[in-house]
Amino acid sequence: MDGIIKKLYESYAIGKISEKRFDVLSAEYEQEQETLEASIQKAQADLESFEADTAKVDQFMALARKYTDFSELTTPMINEFVDKIVVHEADRSTGERTQEVDIYLKFIGKFDVPIPEPTAEELEEQEQLRKKRAKKAEYNRRYMAKRRQKALEAQQNTEST
Repeated sequence: MDGIIKKLYESYAIGKISEKRFDVLSAEYEQEQETLEASIQKAQADLESFEADTAKVDQFMALARKYTDFSELTTPMINEFVDKIVVHEADRSTGERTQEVDIYLKFIGKFDVPIPEPTAEELEEQEQLRKKRAKKAEYNRRYMAKRRQKALEAQQNTEST
């Protein structure tokens, strides 16, 4: 681009192009050069990121090769593979207690365990469990209402005597 801008300036200097045309072309070439420089910087950053990721993968693979038998996890193995574990607050908004746990592996970062699609039997089992919990919750609600009513009646009886 510098060579093109230099030739453009030379053409302007010897009078081959007008000042207005020189200004327009010069501005376009300058803009293109800035765009190319930004593109080069982005590509360089992407390349550095890729190289860093490649180094991390190599380090992880070297660690994985160290342990060829994963039939039993030992404390030293876990300590070498796991960077940190984040346990989130329990959520009961759906009526069931769920709790999110994030596992961060060394050299890789957050590891998301693939969740398989539930089978028809598993879905039916979950539905039966949900119905059972709803029935139990309704029973407990009625029981507590009866207890409150009896306590209120007992309180009124003691106040009237």
